[in-house]
Amino acid sequence: MMATSSRERGRPRVSSREAIEREAIRLFREHGFAATTIPMIAHASGVSRTSVFRYWGSKSEIIWTEFDAHTHRLTQSLQGADRDAATMTAVREQVVANLARSIDASALWMERFAILDSSPDLSGEAAAHWLDWAGVVADHIARRHGLEPLDLVPQTAGAAVQAAFLAVLRRWLPVDNPSADLLPELDAVLRPLCDALQQWMDVQLAASGEV
Repeated sequence: MMATSSRERGRPRVSSREAIEREAIRLFREHGFAATTIPMIAHASGVSRTSVFRYWGSKSEIIWTEFDAHTHRLTQSLQGADRDAATMTAVREQVVANLARSIDASALWMERFAILDSSPDLSGEAAAHWLDWAGVVADHIARRHGLEPLDLVPQTAGAAVQAAFLAVLRRWLPVDNPSADLLPELDAVLRPLCDALQQWMDVQLAASGEV
């Protein structure tokens, strides 16, 4: 019992992860992602380097862990989407709802996005992560209509929705602490896009004999 208690006291508490993340984001914003080191993050957080690596395997994971959680939640949201709704209506509703959940889950969500969107050192990784995000939408559309995820309709719609989603986030970057205020704009931007995509999709599916 004594040994266990000692080990537990030596580990950062759950709240320490949030504190370390907060300090890391602050340093990334002040010094840039490339110039910020793990020792700098550890020192600012009042913990050891080992404590930082206990939560994240690399510096970039501090940025990408929550992004990947957001993408995973989008997958789950789309799986539970209203089957009676038009495909692109369901996509729009779940994309907006999922962003709301991400904003609620982390007050640092937009700050993290600002870093990943502006750092040259993260650009390659960013492209891959955004492709994964678009792929989630494409996979959902493919499942709804018995298509392959790489088919024309799912790929086109997924890429279009992802591009609009990213554009809205970028428009809100100059706003301090936008929180959920951006959600109505995101919905307003996606609504006509998704309606147009639905019409195009219906034409394409009818021409190919797909339902």
